[in-house]
Amino acid sequence: MQATDHLQASLHAAIALANAFGSGYRQGRPAVPPDAAAVDAVLRLTTNRPPAVDPGDYAAGGKTLYDALGNLPDVDRAVDLVNALLKETKAAPQLTRDVGAPWHLHFGSPDDANGWLAEFATAVAMLLGSDEAERVRRCEAARCDDLFLDATRNGNQRFCSTACQNRAKVAAHRARVRSS
Repeated sequence: MQATDHLQASLHAAIALANAFGSGYRQGRPAVPPDAAAVDAVLRLTTNRPPAVDPGDYAAGGKTLYDALGNLPDVDRAVDLVNALLKETKAAPQLTRDVGAPWHLHFGSPDDANGWLAEFATAVAMLLGSDEAERVRRCEAARCDDLFLDATRNGNQRFCSTACQNRAKVAAHRARVRSS
C-alpha cells in the first residue's frame, strides 16, 4: 500500500488506539484501561494539536478497530466491522492542512472523538483494501495481545516491541537451560 505520511500516521494511531482498548495483556502485564493521557498519546501520533479527550468517547471505536484487525487474516470479517464503524461515524472526506504543511484528508472533525474514529477507520479500510493487510499481526510473545504493523522489508516481524522480543528470547534461553 503506497501511503502518504499522514495516512501512515493515521494507521499507526488506529492500531495504537485498538491496542489501548482491546488488548488484555500488553508486554507481559495485564493491560490497564486507557486514561486521557493514553488517548492523547495516540492522537499525537498523527497531530500536534489533539483536542481535550474523554477516553470513554473512544472506547467503543477502539474496541471495534481491535476486533477488526484481530480478525485478520479473515479480511471479510474485518471489513464488516470497519464498514460498520465508517457508517456509524459518518466518515466524510475533506481536505485540511496546518500552516506550512501539505493538504491531507480528514474524515470528520478533528475536534471530536467521532472525527478521529472516522479517520482511523478510514486508514484501516484503506489497508484492508490493499495487498498489505497481512502485515497486521498479533505479537507472538507470551502475555501480549497487542497488534502491530510489520514494516520490515521481508515481512517477518514477530513481536510488537523490543521488550516483547527480549522477553521471548529470555524465556527460550531459560527453557533450554532447564532442559539441559
